[in-house]
Amino acid sequence: MKNCLLLLLSTNHLHAQHIMGGKIVERREFGDSADDRADFADFLRHIKCPTYLLTDLIEEDFRLEVTPHLTGSNHSALIKRKFDQFYRGTPFQQATVLQRQSTGRRDDEMLFSALTNPSLVTPWVDILLAHKVPLAGIYSVPQISLPLIQDHPSSHLLLITWNKFAGLRETYFSSHRLQISRLTPITKGLNFQDAVAEELGRTYQYLKSLSLLPAGQVLDVRIVGHSNDLIELQTRLPRSEDMRYDFVDLATLAKKLGSDAQTRDSDANHVFLQQLAAKQPKTQYGNAEHTRYFTLWQLRRALLWFSGALFAGSLIWALQVTQLDNTPDQSAVDAVLEQAQRITAEKDHILRALPKTQVSPSDIKAAVTTLHTLLERSSTPQEFITPLSLALSKFNKVELDGLDWKTSATEPVAPNTDATVPAQVLTLKAHLDNGFTSTRASMEYLDQFKYALEKLGYQVTITNRPLDFSPQGSLSSLQDNQDNGRNIALKLVWRPAA
Repeated sequence: MKNCLLLLLSTNHLHAQHIMGGKIVERREFGDSADDRADFADFLRHIKCPTYLLTDLIEEDFRLEVTPHLTGSNHSALIKRKFDQFYRGTPFQQATVLQRQSTGRRDDEMLFSALTNPSLVTPWVDILLAHKVPLAGIYSVPQISLPLIQDHPSSHLLLITWNKFAGLRETYFSSHRLQISRLTPITKGLNFQDAVAEELGRTYQYLKSLSLLPAGQVLDVRIVGHSNDLIELQTRLPRSEDMRYDFVDLATLAKKLGSDAQTRDSDANHVFLQQLAAKQPKTQYGNAEHTRYFTLWQLRRALLWFSGALFAGSLIWALQVTQLDNTPDQSAVDAVLEQAQRITAEKDHILRALPKTQVSPSDIKAAVTTLHTLLERSSTPQEFITPLSLALSKFNKVELDGLDWKTSATEPVAPNTDATVPAQVLTLKAHLDNGFTSTRASMEYLDQFKYALEKLGYQVTITNRPLDFSPQGSLSSLQDNQDNGRNIALKLVWRPAA
């Protein structure tokens, strides 16, 4: 990636690298204070290139599950149920199919993961969105660690790396597929060598307790660090029949992966960022809301190149069909032809880089434009809840039992309301107190409440009265309604004024 912004987020720290022309032109460090976030917002004012956010957090959970092999909407529904079961409190979720079993029902082996503390990520993402930065994705260090172990033949491999702002990262792979990852945070006075020596034995026992490591299986351990630290570790780590060590010099690995960064210690952050810039994983934690400006950036870029290709094609056509009195300069024609070929090749490259979809670019553009319009014209809950609250405070004999809220685009449009905005539908469940002298008085009070709500801009339908005299009602329900404390229900439909 020639032009991009790379971000690495730890618990209390954000590292930024701005790359232009394939070279790092600026590095910045930000803490987690309000002043640091304000500095980060100011730093983003001139950033218009794709941005990649890499996380290295303790609060990342992994769950291995065997699920039925499903496709289409059934597969999507299964994943949603699993997310609701495991990670209801965070939007940063992802599911990856590791492999399909070869025997029995041929179920899918899946890895579900999430960033379980969204408060560490959301403030930074909100700043990116506020400045309309094209955020391409939200990734984690375990997700992009596979290239560091692809050349290792072991089917049971533990990768150990160091982040000087986060701590010791231990990522376990089975048959080169990510299974689980742990981060040991930095404590005062703890360095890379001490952390490896202290945590390696615990991690081995942890893998055994989860039955991730088969009985009698030797665990291969690849330790990535600075050459000086690795020399010391070779003397400190105990010889064991349960583990085999593979020491990899960080500088050698960085050069192999195409990074020219200078390594002064065992901090592997620059290697991970370089790897993220070179190739992004297919799955990530960002959703469509987080990446909407990147989608728009891709569409704008594609349209610009389409326009260039169209212009070049028109120019070539004009040169070919126009009858000139003098023979045209062949070198000029050749130059235009060469430029047109370059533009066409670049256009094809951009199209291949766009997300794979069965939807045409024009439909995507229309959908993004519609989403942008809806976001701009969407209503806040305060707009349609506040009038209801005022009405309830005035009609204090209506005692609220429950309130449901949903959005619907199929509700009839009332006069003088905006038909382009989905309706807000409130279902109010309540009961009238026992202070009425007669049923007629309670029903008149309910009608007055309905009229007051309509004056406030709601379309109101009474779906349940204290007594139901409609053709669908029954006399047998009269006593039940009295026993239920004069239960009522109203459907309120609201749209903003046109």
